[in-house]
Amino acid sequence: MKNTISIIAIIGIGAFAGNMLNIGLSHATYWQSLDPIEFMKFFAIDFPLLLVPTALTLLPAWLGSLFVFVKSDKNSESRKYWRIAFLGLTLTILQTSVYHLPMNLDFMALKYDVVTATSKLNGWVFSHWIRTGIAIISGIYAIKGFQKSIKK
Repeated sequence: MKNTISIIAIIGIGAFAGNMLNIGLSHATYWQSLDPIEFMKFFAIDFPLLLVPTALTLLPAWLGSLFVFVKSDKNSESRKYWRIAFLGLTLTILQTSVYHLPMNLDFMALKYDVVTATSKLNGWVFSHWIRTGIAIISGIYAIKGFQKSIKK
């Protein structure tokens, strides 16, 4: 059971990281090419469409890594790796909730003027790459945790 959930968590992390890469490499690049007011109007349509794939990948990744972390042998190397994977995913959730989501809602509400929207979007993109890096690192540690658990 634990191996199955480990695999689900790893696939979820990989899918989540892939989704984050897609957002950064395609959507964010496109958003930055638009006039800031047009970007915010487009974002109001685009953002809700990005929520479903993000939730469908992050939820099994986060819950699976929590489960495997909790069920791993105490003081094992596998547990340490799964803890890092879980904490990394938790950090991406916190970053999204505290930083990205409020700004996303403000973009959708056309809250910013042209200069502010440009500045906010640039900060959003920079922070998004940090979140993406953390997701990739979480995936690496999940794989290492899985490898250590099957080598016992």
